[in-house]
Amino acid sequence: MQKSKEQKRELIPFRLSKAGWAKISALAMLIGAAAIFLLFYFYRSQIKFHAKMAVETFGYPALFFLCWAADVIIQPIPSDVVVFGTAFGGANIWETSLVAGFSSAFGGATGYFIGKFFGPWRFRRLFGPKLLRAGRDLFRDHGALAVFIAGVTPIPYSAVCWIGGIYSMSLTKVILASWVSRTLRYIVVAWLANLV
Repeated sequence: MQKSKEQKRELIPFRLSKAGWAKISALAMLIGAAAIFLLFYFYRSQIKFHAKMAVETFGYPALFFLCWAADVIIQPIPSDVVVFGTAFGGANIWETSLVAGFSSAFGGATGYFIGKFFGPWRFRRLFGPKLLRAGRDLFRDHGALAVFIAGVTPIPYSAVCWIGGIYSMSLTKVILASWVSRTLRYIVVAWLANLV
């Protein structure tokens, strides 16, 4: 026996709209930012000590690998965290930015090949046809600009590189747009870490 819509609504006492979810997300981000600020305020010297030890122990190869891994896989922790920690630990701003920029361009190229491997039908099954159509329109009209904008903004950079591979965008354009945009972004992040 099928339940009516009213009976289904009675079973779910609380349902959020998109605006409600946006408010909860904004509040969670605000609480997270406040927690990070408090950690830095109270434990700045301890964090600086551990960041310096990590830079001295692992150096630029670890920065390269961690930035590459963060930019290949679609995940919530951006590579900016690693760049910030490296510069905060006393590494040179320019070297940190260049190493991280090359790593990110390599990560973007890896994501491009992942997109080529998955192809449109697997992507559609994982993320839905609406996102696939939006990606097709974006890369048909804007291509390298889309990768550049994703590289400097909070738009998921990894996903954009994957979609570039799905729609067979020029690999050279993906790598160049990735390297320029991510290096510029990392210069700002490393500079901010040096100010703190």
